[in-house]
Amino acid sequence: MGGGGLVATDVIACRKLAAVFFANGEGFLPSVRADSCIDGREVCYGSAIAAELVLKAFLLAKGWSDHRCSRDIRHDLEKALASARAAGLEAASPELDDVIGVLNIFYPKHAFDRFVSPAGCEAFPTKARTIVASLFDIVRPHMEASGGR
Repeated sequence: MGGGGLVATDVIACRKLAAVFFANGEGFLPSVRADSCIDGREVCYGSAIAAELVLKAFLLAKGWSDHRCSRDIRHDLEKALASARAAGLEAASPELDDVIGVLNIFYPKHAFDRFVSPAGCEAFPTKARTIVASLFDIVRPHMEASGGR
């Protein structure tokens, strides 16, 4: 792949991988029913994994390579969101930055066993799940437009 852009076969591979990331992200996102049945830490952890995957799916659909995602973002949700916005992600919830910021405190460090909801927001796990779910609705048309889903 050298210093230039992706070649056509790499673009097709990235679009296919984007579809896999998107589908896997949907699988990790806790359901509304699970949201009320499982521990808030589990809801937030699943929501964080889903957020990483949907943001990387968006970036792959916009021409990023898997290698670039791994190298530049790793598991940093704030970097993923900033990169997705720079690549054209629009219309996300105004609360997305706050949710991503809280999840990012724990996610890159694999520390959800120590997760506590922010003060005054005991419903944070439900809020996080709902906002990350809305991110899938925003990214889905980009996936379809790229042929990735």
